[in-house]
Amino acid sequence: MSQPPPKKRRPATALIAFARALSMEEPVDHGEVDDLVDSVSLAPAERIALVSALHQVNHDELALVISDLLGRRIARLRERESGLRDLDEVVGIWTQRLSAGALLAAAGATIAGALAGDAAIAALSVPTIGGIAVALGRLRLRRGQAKLFREREETEHLLRSTLEALKSR
Repeated sequence: MSQPPPKKRRPATALIAFARALSMEEPVDHGEVDDLVDSVSLAPAERIALVSALHQVNHDELALVISDLLGRRIARLRERESGLRDLDEVVGIWTQRLSAGALLAAAGATIAGALAGDAAIAALSVPTIGGIAVALGRLRLRRGQAKLFREREETEHLLRSTLEALKSR
């Protein structure tokens, strides 16, 4: 008779096990811990399981270790948000301005008669298409920023809940 495969540990439970190992100063794979923190932070059921488990565990240090891990995730998300914001402000805005300037210059040259025919069409089309591409890229960056913001807000809420679990003992 074959035995069923062992059940895989849910991320919240695995995170508590890693937090316990960290509190005992055992070596752990920090990349795996960060992945677990991400998994727990992103899944509503895992967030609930984590807070519930922290209420049941009789070890205050675990809540502190998990709070620290959540704080590190928040810092990583803030850094990524800042990077996207900087990319938009530096590259996005200036590239869009460059496209608008090139379009105005091409329009002026066409009106003045310096450009005609295919050269005028190309001179007007290239900055127009470039401007549209830059605008779409900026919109994608904004969506990325909004996603990171939501993830950070959810993680901050989980951090507050974790600290409340610690206080409620």
